[in-house]
Amino acid sequence: MRYAVSIAAAICSLFLLAPTTAFSRQAEDSAAPDGPLVLRVTVPAGHAPHVADGTWTNRVIGIPGENPEKAALRLALPSFSSSIVARGKLYRFTMVGSNPFLRNAKKVTIPVQIIPVRFDFPDGTVLDPAAPSSGCAGSGTPLDLTLQSPLFQDADYGEGGRQFVEEIRRLEFWSYVGPGRLNPGYSVRLSVSVPATLHVILPEGYETQSVRCGRGGFIDLGVWNTVLRQAMAQLRKLGVSTKTFPIFLVHNVVTDFGDGLLVAGFHAWINSGGVQTLGVAMYDTTHGSPSSRDVSVLSHEIAEWYDDPLGNNPTPPWGHLGQVDGCQANLEVGDPLSFSPPFEVDMPNGFTYHLQETAFFSWFYNQVPSLGINGSYSSGGSFTAPADLCQ
Repeated sequence: MRYAVSIAAAICSLFLLAPTTAFSRQAEDSAAPDGPLVLRVTVPAGHAPHVADGTWTNRVIGIPGENPEKAALRLALPSFSSSIVARGKLYRFTMVGSNPFLRNAKKVTIPVQIIPVRFDFPDGTVLDPAAPSSGCAGSGTPLDLTLQSPLFQDADYGEGGRQFVEEIRRLEFWSYVGPGRLNPGYSVRLSVSVPATLHVILPEGYETQSVRCGRGGFIDLGVWNTVLRQAMAQLRKLGVSTKTFPIFLVHNVVTDFGDGLLVAGFHAWINSGGVQTLGVAMYDTTHGSPSSRDVSVLSHEIAEWYDDPLGNNPTPPWGHLGQVDGCQANLEVGDPLSFSPPFEVDMPNGFTYHLQETAFFSWFYNQVPSLGINGSYSSGGSFTAPADLCQ
């Protein structure tokens, strides 16, 4: 891994609320007989977002879900729950994967389904991660490049071939999983598939903007709520379930949360036959900022889903760094390092990927020494001490 420029994208976690609007939905056969099913959603007029002037912003928002202990009991994903005392207070947390603190923890592989989302805007702009990007994405489509990325394929970070976030989890708990430690074979991996594509047709009022390379578009959170819920009902028939992690991949489309807040990705959960976690992430080929590139947003969201799948693992308050202007008190490992130099990873396809540095468990919970590799408090070594208490 080597360093490049910093990532600049607004990302968040939230609990998706109940839909309030009915949308027309149609499932159509794929053009390719062996290709994924296409799910089509047409958004009716009258739901265009009111996007503030300007472009991507670097703020974060969190909408809390229900009590984390209650939701964790219903989490069907491979996961573990534990507790820790930090700064004199007991904190209970739930993470994806097996428990690194227990001897002979099982190796875990979790199915991830990438659902590329094509948006047809009324000005004729089509933003589709499954289509070539006029050179902006390099050689290939954003979807193909995502599937070939170190998030889902192995690279050697010094321990042999591992996926990127699989390796980051090991580095985070190195005191327990390093060579000669309690769980030297510890592993939490992802198996990826593309069960369907989503085609969203937007009415008049939805906007795109000229960016350095191509165009960027906007969709509002209310429409996402309903689109995602309707898509989930269909995707359950295609193998998406509470035991899998569906990720909706968009291309240069951000979500308008209102009040001028635009986000490039989020991870969330809904009640869909149980606790269904899901993610939304933008593949960025805008070239609008040297700090937001290709799968950097997706790497942020996957890392946070690993350590905070419900978005509400409580921590002592921290803040005033990364994309957090004030104080925050949850285990969102990407937020405090949103503007740190990302890792660059060269893959066999000839593409250089950009992946975000993340904070370690010990940084949030004031552990001295850190459980992380070489006593570090973040995956790239930017943090060398626990978080300051935010007031």
